[in-house]
Amino acid sequence: MRLSIPILLTVLFGSSVHAETPASVEPFDTCPSKAFLFQSSPSKVYGVNLVTGGYSTLAETTGLNTHINAVGFNQSDRYIYGFDYDNEVVIRIGQNYVGEQLTVNGLPNNTKFISGDVHDQIYYLHRRELGIIKIDLSPLESDPSATLTATTLDTDLNNLRTSDVAINPIDGNLYAVNNNSYNLYRVDLETGDSDMVYSLVADIGPPSGGFGAVYFDVDGNFYISRNDDGKIFRIDLSNEDDIDDKNLEAVLFASGPISGQNDGARCANAPIIDEDSTIDFGDAPDSYKTLLASNGPRHEVDSGFYLGSIAPDSEGDGFTSPLDDNKAGLADEDGVGFVTALEVGNTSLVSVQASTAGYLSAWIDWNQDGDFQDTGEKVFSDSLLTSGINSLSIAVPAGATIGSTWSRFRFSEASGLDYFGGATTGEVEDHPVTIMENGSSLRYYPSESGYATIAFEDNWPKEGDYDLNDVVFKFRITETLDENSAITRVLIQGYLSAYGAGYHNGFAFRLGGINRSDISSASTLTHNSVLQESNGLESDSNEAIFIVSDDLKQKLPAGCMYYRTAQHCQEALVFEFEIDVYFNEGTDTSSLMTMPYDPFIFATPGAYVRDGLWYNPGRGLEIHLADQAPTEQFDTYWLGWWSDSSDPATSRYFKTSSNHPWALLIPDEWSWPREHVDLVEAYPEFAGYAESGGENNLQWYLLEKATENKYYLSEE
Repeated sequence: MRLSIPILLTVLFGSSVHAETPASVEPFDTCPSKAFLFQSSPSKVYGVNLVTGGYSTLAETTGLNTHINAVGFNQSDRYIYGFDYDNEVVIRIGQNYVGEQLTVNGLPNNTKFISGDVHDQIYYLHRRELGIIKIDLSPLESDPSATLTATTLDTDLNNLRTSDVAINPIDGNLYAVNNNSYNLYRVDLETGDSDMVYSLVADIGPPSGGFGAVYFDVDGNFYISRNDDGKIFRIDLSNEDDIDDKNLEAVLFASGPISGQNDGARCANAPIIDEDSTIDFGDAPDSYKTLLASNGPRHEVDSGFYLGSIAPDSEGDGFTSPLDDNKAGLADEDGVGFVTALEVGNTSLVSVQASTAGYLSAWIDWNQDGDFQDTGEKVFSDSLLTSGINSLSIAVPAGATIGSTWSRFRFSEASGLDYFGGATTGEVEDHPVTIMENGSSLRYYPSESGYATIAFEDNWPKEGDYDLNDVVFKFRITETLDENSAITRVLIQGYLSAYGAGYHNGFAFRLGGINRSDISSASTLTHNSVLQESNGLESDSNEAIFIVSDDLKQKLPAGCMYYRTAQHCQEALVFEFEIDVYFNEGTDTSSLMTMPYDPFIFATPGAYVRDGLWYNPGRGLEIHLADQAPTEQFDTYWLGWWSDSSDPATSRYFKTSSNHPWALLIPDEWSWPREHVDLVEAYPEFAGYAESGGENNLQWYLLEKATENKYYLSEE
């Protein structure tokens, strides 16, 4: 929990309607996204992060030495308005949490209001016996000392026992929960008509305490904070049809502060993410409840509770394909390692590193149905970890589905966490995992969790600007082997890192040594976690060639011309793929070429191919790694033209006379040259590496050997 330094004031106001206004009573600079919570008597002011339930003290006092209730935020003048419960006057509070009293005519005598909110320059006060009182705040715009007038809105809310109310920025209606019944009511602020729109009992149980602080966000989500246990529930009230049809649900969203004297205010037109917050989210597909809109798991960072050796960085929301936490920021998903494979019917060993003592809960989607809801999918429940490495075991069910699935690990000082919802401390790590048959083993390229980089210069057979950033992919491969060490499955995963090409290019993998007829129809291709109709296997080739995409330009966002190659072009990753290859029964895979197989690009059929070519070879123009023979689709006419010095008789392909290749494979993550920067200018040691045929300068690609300001540096 982060603590801010409250502004402590000792100025006390007497019983007169107008005390001298302190000079520091100034409006807020913006529409804050934090939720304000007033507690105790005299009231203290807290800032609540509704996303996680974390809170911090904003002010120990408002200078009024009184109990403040019925607070609401006025977006028009950016003040908090409230009711001085002890002196029975209306007040307003500025950005330094200093209060001033206002003059209001027409307020009922000897009446204490405990619930209220502000909307469209009207301050609404509610009390069960009276209904709703309206106060027009607009005269304060021209005269900060103006006398305001209270009027009564006729309504049938006389029996509503509520501790706070809030106004929905979507439909302009007031909403409140009856503490005695847990029924949710809606009030039309034009007519005063009210109706019961939903019973919360089925979702959160029978009444067990009032909701002293309620809030809205800009998307029409209604947050209700229960005094007795601090639990914060969320109800989506953005759709009028759903409200009318009572198609609603109250979900546990986070756990906040406990108090018997709560009242809340919030700028309802602000997004829910606190502008000062730092939050760690998950990155599994959203069917597992990952995004904030799905009430995905989230933890406040900088708490000292985390997994692995690297503390988590913060995100604005959960990441889903093609992004994940490691791609977008620090590679902090380092806390969980599977020591042994997840084999059906066996026990797997898992190594979990904790920063300090705390509780771990974890889930695995055994049946691959896209959720963690099924019986037995919670594999750890509040397991107490010690600081450092913890060895744990997971029993893999006999009925677990073979193949790729997802896991979720949550670590915190708090127990009782589900696979969704907010927490004030800790970290969530989502990891893809593979369920294997008993006796199987795995083999990786370049490693289990790392990526190799392949980069292409697409001007072949001309050398061009030789910036090697026309097409850049990062990828990794996992082979599954049976008890006889025969390959039974190939999983290729990757994402487009950069595209500086002006031409249209496709990207593919050839599994050399295997025929198309050896590939099972169970093989699949996914783009951004979406299963494609075709598995990508090229239909008019005898070889096993998987087309990832035949036109990568169509995958690019509409922003920068040079996607992630010009330094100013800090576009998000937009394209991820996965090829899951199974072989027909009886296939001899011993002839399969070694990883990383044969990744290559080709000219998109029908698009403009290359400057200087006097006919269009289309799919026949391929660019492979140095000395890799092209596929059967290749047009051999162009071998040896211009800068190319290929010689099939000596198995020399796709190299210049100086041994410069048109494609590079780096078995690690790599920062490619910026647009129009020659590779040798960005990485001077590459020249010696190429000219020696790869004998010298083997680590030419390391960042410390690069020329400053010549390579692309992601600022994510």
